[in-house]
Amino acid sequence: MIKNNINTTSIRNNYLFSCYKDVELIKPGNVNETSPHKDMNADHFKRSAKLSVNSICNKNLSLGDRIYKSIQDTKSKIEINTNLGIVLLCSPLIHSIQNHKGIDFESALSHTVKNSSVDDTKKICRAISMANPGGLGQRPSMDVHDDPNVSLLNIMEYASKYDRIAYQYSHNFVDILEFIVPSILEHMKSDKSLDFALTLVFLEIVASIPDSHISRKYGEKIAKKTSNQAYDLLKIIGKGYSQEKAYPEIVKLDDKYKKNRLNPGTSADLLVAGLFVYKCFYDSKA
Repeated sequence: MIKNNINTTSIRNNYLFSCYKDVELIKPGNVNETSPHKDMNADHFKRSAKLSVNSICNKNLSLGDRIYKSIQDTKSKIEINTNLGIVLLCSPLIHSIQNHKGIDFESALSHTVKNSSVDDTKKICRAISMANPGGLGQRPSMDVHDDPNVSLLNIMEYASKYDRIAYQYSHNFVDILEFIVPSILEHMKSDKSLDFALTLVFLEIVASIPDSHISRKYGEKIAKKTSNQAYDLLKIIGKGYSQEKAYPEIVKLDDKYKKNRLNPGTSADLLVAGLFVYKCFYDSKA
């Protein structure tokens, strides 16, 4: 269990650090400072972090307002969707740290989701509609465009079948707490730089969990193929490759993904959330 005893004044810095780091390292298929996408670049993501930080860290907001206002603040200046997944994942993490300090973090997260209101659900759905992520489409039930009158846990359980961010809400953020954060900790035991460690963790996420953003846009077969390519690269790197020798292979996969317009965006969002938890609870330098 994680003791929920972080000094809340560091939340803002940890959020900004994690969002900035997202584009400061190579994550194959995703935007970084030296390799943009056609319609977005690293500056879009850094500006989005600055635009959303006040609302996402406002302890006086409900979970729904926190998410809605963060996306509203971002969209007021940036038309494209840059940070919906990050906001959806980091908001309950931050809300739990700020509002449930008397209990362990895992229980705090469960309490945050289970005790949210229907109004929270509606505002979160409106935030998703406002951001309009790629491949969103429409659903026969509990569609975010329909202002669903259900609990947050119910709609996230329904959406978890096709969205890994929703899966975190309905499974108490298991990928972040039991997979991603432990993987960061394991890599940081060695002499790896943080950037290289995070790149490897990102590849592990893609290899282990077919990216739901890719799956929504191109289908499960393509998502699985993307995972297999990340897995194959990890096997190559695992054969004693130094950081200097590994990076050219990582750049090759980055080029391959981008050539085929494959963006493991959900995996990137999960990594940001995992890094945020790591910074808050495990990084002595934070």
